Amino acid sequence: MTPLNTTTLYLLRHAEADGPSQSASLSEAGRRAAEALIPTLEAFEIDAIFSSPLDRALQTASPFAAKSGLNITTMPDLREHRLSLQVPDPDDPLLEQRFEKRGLARPGGESFQAVLGRLRQAILAISRRPYAAPLAVTHGGVIASLLSTLDRSYGYAEFIQMPRPALFKVTHRKGSPTQIEPIELTG
Repeated sequence: MTPLNTTTLYLLRHAEADGPSQSASLSEAGRRAAEALIPTLEAFEIDAIFSSPLDRALQTASPFAAKSGLNITTMPDLREHRLSLQVPDPDDPLLEQRFEKRGLARPGGESFQAVLGRLRQAILAISRRPYAAPLAVTHGGVIASLLSTLDRSYGYAEFIQMPRPALFKVTHRKGSPTQIEPIELTG
């Protein structure tokens, strides 16, 4: 088995988008926020960028990638939490229930357990690469699945308060997250 090269990574929720659709781009405020992330990410000496394939995540990572000269590697496992095939609405009332019933999902949708499973796969894949401070850009539902697993008091009320963007330091053991610490963003 290949030894793991990192036990930490930075997890970034994308900046504000123009809407909730899968194809939404960053809003003007989101573009400014993505630019404002550059000094923070430089201070953490980010040395690799991985991203959800959705535009709003890629657009959040792009200003730092351009400034640092790093490439962005897309990872499908970092994609948005799929609520269902029939209910694409991010205000789906079932979302709130998923914080208590982690296996709950609509037909064609993903439970928090499923989302966390693919996030773990992404973390494991990233950790096997030779980076000291990798960044993974993803979505609020993905991060919420992790936060609510590591802290059972984290629920829907906290999720809807999570800013865009939001940055976290994740410590893991063999791809399985053991701790997540929010990092305050200024500016």
